[in-house]
Amino acid sequence: MRKLILSSKKLQGSLILVYENGVLKSFVNEFKKPLNAIQEAEIKRVLQFNFSNVNALDYAAIGLDLVSYNAKSGGQRVALFCKAYKQKYGNSYLVSGKEGALLKQFPLTHEDDFEKIVAAYFECNEWWASPKNISGLVTRINELLQWIIVSKNDSAAAKWHFPNGYSKTREQECKTNEELQAYWKHLRAQGYKKARVGIVETWIKDV
Repeated sequence: MRKLILSSKKLQGSLILVYENGVLKSFVNEFKKPLNAIQEAEIKRVLQFNFSNVNALDYAAIGLDLVSYNAKSGGQRVALFCKAYKQKYGNSYLVSGKEGALLKQFPLTHEDDFEKIVAAYFECNEWWASPKNISGLVTRINELLQWIIVSKNDSAAAKWHFPNGYSKTREQECKTNEELQAYWKHLRAQGYKKARVGIVETWIKDV
């Protein structure tokens, strides 16, 4: 059995998912604030019944921090970080005693996610991502996950020429579900959220 927690500061609580033999068996809503229709739809969109399809980045994109009770050994993660550090700088990384413990508690469900995050961390040139060290990676994980999402959205925006801000016309011009989903992600990255005004469904800036 594997238990996961999707935690949200905004909703003041968490959603607990229980997987048995890789399949979702139960979930408990422990959010103190009630979910609105948009939040329910977002959670249903990323919720996976098969554990192998769970992606921490999908949850991060909708403001949920994923925590696993079954965190793996920090030693392997330290080794992976050190390897990436040496590849970038050419010299070895000096590991402090507490850094292995920090990475052991890192809230990810798949080690593949950690590899992607480390690769993105060394690629990122934002001020908060320097200097490169394990403590910095752990303390700036929320900023890094957002940076990863925005970077993907920027690539999609360039591919499909998405405008800044919401355009009903541009939304209707999306020819595939992939393009439509990419446009919605592009809007969310700019701070927009779905809303209903009367009988019309639109996107508004979340101020």
